[in-house]
Amino acid sequence: MERKRKTTVERFSFSPYTREQIFQMLIASCQAEVRCRGRKFEYTQEYKHHVEEISSWLATKDRSSFGLFLCGNRGNGKSTMVNAVKSLYQFLDDAPAAEPGLKFPRPGFEIVSAKELVRLAKAYLNPGKENHEDVYIYKWLRDKEILCIDDLGTEPRESMNYGDYVTAVMDMINFRYEHQLTTIATSNLTPGEIKDYYDERFADRFREMMTVINFGNEKSFRMSL
Repeated sequence: MERKRKTTVERFSFSPYTREQIFQMLIASCQAEVRCRGRKFEYTQEYKHHVEEISSWLATKDRSSFGLFLCGNRGNGKSTMVNAVKSLYQFLDDAPAAEPGLKFPRPGFEIVSAKELVRLAKAYLNPGKENHEDVYIYKWLRDKEILCIDDLGTEPRESMNYGDYVTAVMDMINFRYEHQLTTIATSNLTPGEIKDYYDERFADRFREMMTVINFGNEKSFRMSL
């Protein structure tokens, strides 16, 4: 019996825009995100380097990774960067809306916190009339073309729900790993701490799918007035 070969899914990119074009648009999007929160945009060499790294990733279709991991201290622009990428995605997106349930992955870009994902996963694993909307939202997020899980590691690794263990973040990322869906994660955890917080099998898959953008100990935007 012939075994089915796994195929490589085409990677998401902002093609046909060049890396330089994406860089200029992403910088503008980052500035808008910071200023709309009443903060001063700090255009440091370190931040410029991160925008360059992400722009290069977004411009490349023939890359091996299909995820971004933005890690570093609190308040130094990780979530702002994700919101800027999402805003740019929405600005450039000209695809017609897909009919519900007819396309996989579902077009679009969504952001969910790790803690909220736990709540939705509990509903998904125990569906009923009272939580059918949360079940739908969970599946909607799971099947999205691009999904960002914000603040990885702030959620309990395991939680109980009617006697069952729930490992919401691990289950979601494992699903998206299997289907090679574009996934972004932000966290205060370092790449090395992912293994300690979750487990080695999960960390191995995480390393394979993610390109790491390390914000380290850079200055917090929240300190800028």
